Amino acid sequence: MEQGRIAITHAGESLAEAILEKLTESGLDHESIVLLGDESKVGVKLAFGGSYLAVEDQHEFDYSNCSLVLLTQHDDEIASKLKSESALVLSHVHGDGQALIYAASNNAELDISYTQQNIQLVSAELACLMDVLPALHAHTAISTINTTFLRSVESKGKAGVDELAGQTVELLNGRDITPAVYPLQIAFNIIPTTSIPAFNDDLARLLGDNNNIECAHQIIDVPVFHGLGVAVQLSFQSNVDLKQCEKILKKLDNVVCTTTASSPITDCNQSFNCTISGLEQALNQPNKLQFWLVADPLRYGLTSNYVNVVDILLKSFL
Repeated sequence: MEQGRIAITHAGESLAEAILEKLTESGLDHESIVLLGDESKVGVKLAFGGSYLAVEDQHEFDYSNCSLVLLTQHDDEIASKLKSESALVLSHVHGDGQALIYAASNNAELDISYTQQNIQLVSAELACLMDVLPALHAHTAISTINTTFLRSVESKGKAGVDELAGQTVELLNGRDITPAVYPLQIAFNIIPTTSIPAFNDDLARLLGDNNNIECAHQIIDVPVFHGLGVAVQLSFQSNVDLKQCEKILKKLDNVVCTTTASSPITDCNQSFNCTISGLEQALNQPNKLQFWLVADPLRYGLTSNYVNVVDILLKSFL
C-alpha cells in the first residue's frame, strides 16, 4: 500500500470534480491522487495542482495500491470489489450501518469507522444543516426540528439533469415524454419523495441529544438544475433572542446571513458557503425560530466534508 495515495472514483462527474477542485487547496502532490472513471472517461486528462491526471478504469483498477478510496457515487460492483481488497473507503452512499461522520461534529467516531475500513459520511441534505444547527443548539437547547428540503435534479447526478433538460425540450415542442429517473414527469412539476432513512435519528445524534430532540423532514424534488433550499423551523426548550441568534450565525465560517431574499442560484451557485435569510421568530413565539437556507449541496454539503475528513485521516491515521 502506498502511503497517502488517494483514489477518487467517477472522475469527470460533478461531485468528483468538486472534490478534486477543493483538494488543490490541500497542498497534496499530484502523484498522490488517482482519478478513476467509467469507460467513457478513461484516458481523459483532468487538471490538478498545475499538472494533468489521466483517468483510469475504475472497474479494472487495483485498489490495494491506495491508502484511501473516495467512492463518490453508488456503485455496487466497485463497493464489492473494495470489500474484497480491504481498501479504506470514504463514501456518502455506501456504508454498513456505522456512525455517519461530519468532520466538525464527531471526529472521535472516525476511530471506529477507520478500524472497520469503511467511513460513511452524512448525506448532502444533512451536511447542509451541520454548521448552523449545532451552533444554535449550543446556545439554547433545541427541542424540535422540522425541515422541508426543495431538492434540485442534480441530486440524481447527470441522469437527473439530462432528464429535466430532455423533458423540457420535448414538452415545449408538444411531444410526449416517458419518465426514467423520476417516477413522474419532473419538468414543470413538483414531486414529493420518500424520506431519507434514519435522517431524523442521525440529525438528533449528531447534535449530541438524540433522546431530547424530535425531528421531522420532508423532501420535495423540484424542476431546477442545481442547488438546494431548506425551510427550517425550530423549537427551543426556552425562549431565544432573535438578534443574539443572528449574531451567532454571522460568526460562523462558511455561513452568510442576510436580510434580503436568497436563492441557490443567485447566492450559492458553485459556492462552498450556505446562505441564510428570512430569520424570524415563528408565529411571534419566543421559543420558536424559522429561516430559509440555500446551498450548493455538492460543494457546501458533500465536498467540504469529504475533504475535511480526508485531511483528518492523512494527519492522524494514514
